[in-house]
Amino acid sequence: MKAGKVTGICECVGVSAPILGGGHGWLQGQYGLAADQIISARLALPNGDVVAVSKDSNSDLFWAIRGAGHNFGLVVEWEYRIYDVKNPKWSYEIFIFSGDKLEALYELTNEMMKGQPPEPIIWYAIIYDGSIDTAREYAKPIHDIEPLMVNAGTGTVPEIAELTYQSEDSAGCVYGLMSLRDPIGLKTYNTAALRKVYDDIDETFRQVPELAGSFFLLEGYSTQGVQAVDEASTAFPHRCDETPVTSYVMYKPKPAIDQVAQAYGSRLRGYLLEGSEDPQHLRAYVNYAHGTESLQEMYGWEEWRLEKLKSLKGQWDPDNRRRYYAPIA
Repeated sequence: MKAGKVTGICECVGVSAPILGGGHGWLQGQYGLAADQIISARLALPNGDVVAVSKDSNSDLFWAIRGAGHNFGLVVEWEYRIYDVKNPKWSYEIFIFSGDKLEALYELTNEMMKGQPPEPIIWYAIIYDGSIDTAREYAKPIHDIEPLMVNAGTGTVPEIAELTYQSEDSAGCVYGLMSLRDPIGLKTYNTAALRKVYDDIDETFRQVPELAGSFFLLEGYSTQGVQAVDEASTAFPHRCDETPVTSYVMYKPKPAIDQVAQAYGSRLRGYLLEGSEDPQHLRAYVNYAHGTESLQEMYGWEEWRLEKLKSLKGQWDPDNRRRYYAPIA
């Protein structure tokens, strides 16, 4: 039996970086986030010391590195939980719809997510770690919306990454491009807000063709494994979200359109935030963070979370040397 591990979906980001911010991925419905798989780690601190962290050793630091780990040190060793591979090949169906189907598609998605089993991930594709027959049955209602095209088959996890533009050689990992993200966590899709997003994307691509290589990710991973973990047990603050969303604004470096690109990504997120269940409290997945988000938006709105993180930061990195990415201080 082959063994597999819970990782992110993008092949060019490695393993440690996603883990430090939580780590969404294909298997999270079954096993939880990538960060939930950590048994222990050895961490090189900013002062040069190397310490072991686990639930029994430096447990507060162990709590912090699973969701806010970019702030505390360099991981030199992981002890990581792995699982038997159920299926060497996964089932997929990739759908292409005309723009007028948007409302019907995401109204159906909201209903399907209520009873979504742990294995499939709504992308649009349906990706399923299970039998082809079960996957096809699950996806049957989507066919009733009359897609323009369906590409169905089976593939290994690396092949699935290529199909979803997340392999090392595909659009999501292209080197030399500007890449801006504006993430937001949602509980359901607001179809009126998604229509604004779609129409803005269409209009912006016409007016600014340099941005036409951008795309918009609406990732509907299963959440049973994520939400089965006590939300207070790690620094990751967004376990209640059903779907992480982000614009993915990519273009060849060109200072003349930098401001246009910045405003474009922010505007798309703004539509979704305005149409969300809690417009006053943006929840932004730290691994996708743009850099303009507040600490509360990245690390949680509960006061105790930030107080604990700041206290630990002062204890383990008093000189604030680890401040390159999404710094707490």
